Amino acid sequence: MNPQGELHSHLSTTGVQTITFSHPAHNSFPAHQLAGVVAALDAAATNDDTKVVLLRSGGSRTFCAGANLDELLAISDEAGAKDFFMGFANLILAMRRCPKPIVVAVQGKAIGGGVGIASAADYCLATEAASIKLSELAIAIGPFVILPALVRKMGIAAATELSIDTEWHNASWAHSKGLYQRVYPTLEALNDATETLTTKLAGYSLKASAELKKTLWHGTSHWPELLDERAGVSGRLVLTEEARTALSAFKKK
Repeated sequence: MNPQGELHSHLSTTGVQTITFSHPAHNSFPAHQLAGVVAALDAAATNDDTKVVLLRSGGSRTFCAGANLDELLAISDEAGAKDFFMGFANLILAMRRCPKPIVVAVQGKAIGGGVGIASAADYCLATEAASIKLSELAIAIGPFVILPALVRKMGIAAATELSIDTEWHNASWAHSKGLYQRVYPTLEALNDATETLTTKLAGYSLKASAELKKTLWHGTSHWPELLDERAGVSGRLVLTEEARTALSAFKKK
């Protein structure tokens, strides 16, 4: 695998645009790859041949480990720190503004920003191996950028539990709280279900799907400003000595 990560976007004959990201560090996201996914989503949003978007990652063990720790530790100023967290904010906003249904397939563990991607999905499928974890509070920051998406999808009680209890929560818990719509025993079963769902969605009316999505995301028009503010909070906190020490220790695990 490319040490900088890989990103592939493929449009099927049925109108399913599959965007696949991967990175050797547990599918974590460096800034350039976050920008690449945003660009791929925006391209799918305006492509008349795209009927539905499938967002997934490569490999079988980890869906997404969130922020790339090497990049986080290399940040030395507040502007750069905010820009990094805006990468996740921009990804969530791109998922929000895309008029096409976005299905996310979570084949393995999701941490931090990976949980945020799952929460911004219009429909999320997972395997039983897809445990989730928000470790941000344990490293002296917080899941501020992804919290609006988490609260919208799971409710304030579940988002609070996930944010404060920084240990793993299994796929069954995530399903019961509404993060995952369906959970499957194997990767093969997930792939089959994903193909069935996306093919079905691609056959529906684009106008009706767009109107439904607009309705489901009602009340989020302020998110561009809100997520910009939240990225600033994360950016300030990640530069503290407490956070730098915790991040360094976390990376060594």
